Order: sequence, then structure tokens, then C-alpha cells
Amino acid sequence: MPAIGHDTHRTPMSTAQTTQYQFATLTSSSPEAVLDGVAGIELPESVSITERGGTYLVIGPRPSGYDARLAVALSTLLVLTVLILSAFSVVLIAFLPAAAAPLVPLLLRDSNDLGVGAVPEEDGTTRVTVHGQAPTTLTAALDLFLSRLPEPPPPPGLDGNGAGPPAGVAAGPVRAPEPTAAE
Repeated sequence: MPAIGHDTHRTPMSTAQTTQYQFATLTSSSPEAVLDGVAGIELPESVSITERGGTYLVIGPRPSGYDARLAVALSTLLVLTVLILSAFSVVLIAFLPAAAAPLVPLLLRDSNDLGVGAVPEEDGTTRVTVHGQAPTTLTAALDLFLSRLPEPPPPPGLDGNGAGPPAGVAAGPVRAPEPTAAE
């Protein structure tokens, strides 16, 4: 069952409402099938798949034209300009810290990314985990897709009725689970 936070807020750079989203499950689907299914979900206009690997994908805000490469290039240009101008007057060297100004938008950017992992387990199942910030419209679609994933077959120690573990195996947890930061 998904664990969805009730933490909604508006990001400063957009008007989309986002929610903290967490989900973990086991499925009999292959990692590729899970990731292809998530990639096939119709995404809101404000987000896209920003990165994809063999066992993960990242859904985040659409990339803008202003990235780290452009910011560093502008900062370098400002440093060179100040250094050249300081040849005429040494006092102008005081403007050298202003060369960091193009980096400020990158520091203030609110990146609401959602990571989806699908890792094959030794028993042939796939562990699916989803964590991050997502628009509320996307969380509903993710809930629907993830709830329809096929369940893995029962472990070999259980019979078809789920009668329990074989003799000599503990029926419950050995110790109580520790509380997490989210609780």
C-alpha cells in the first residue's frame, strides 16, 4: 500500500501543487516492464522524465535553458571582465565577488524530483520503490499503475492458503520495528 505524505505546498517557481510521495512493493513484473509502464503514464505539462537508467528513472521539472554550464560560462566571463577592467583601475577588483551572481538562480531553484527504482531480487521478483515530490495529479496516476502491478508468487515456505511458515521459522518479527523519521 502506498504511503503518501499529506505535505502539499506550492513551489516558488511554479504554481503546481506537489506532494511528498513514497511507495514500495514487490512484483513479479520485470524491472523494464515496470519502468516502461511508469514512463508511459501521461505526465503533467510541468514535468518530464529527466533521466533514465537500467533500474531507475527520475521524473522532475522540465529542464530550462539556464543550466549549470551556462551559469559557469557567465561567471567566467564576468571574472575575466573584472580582471581586464582592473588593469585600468585597481579599485574595480572589488567587483570580483559579483561574478558569482549567475550561480544564484541555481542555488535558489526548488527541484522537486521523483525517483522510481525497479531492482531485480534474487528470487526473480522486482522491488519497486518510489520516493520524492510529485504533482498531485501524477501521484493519483502512479497509485493506479502501481496498485495494478502483479503480485509476486508466495515464498516457497507458504502453501497456497498462506497457512504460515514451515516449522522452526519464526511466525512474527524478532523485534519490534524502530520508528522512522516520518512517524
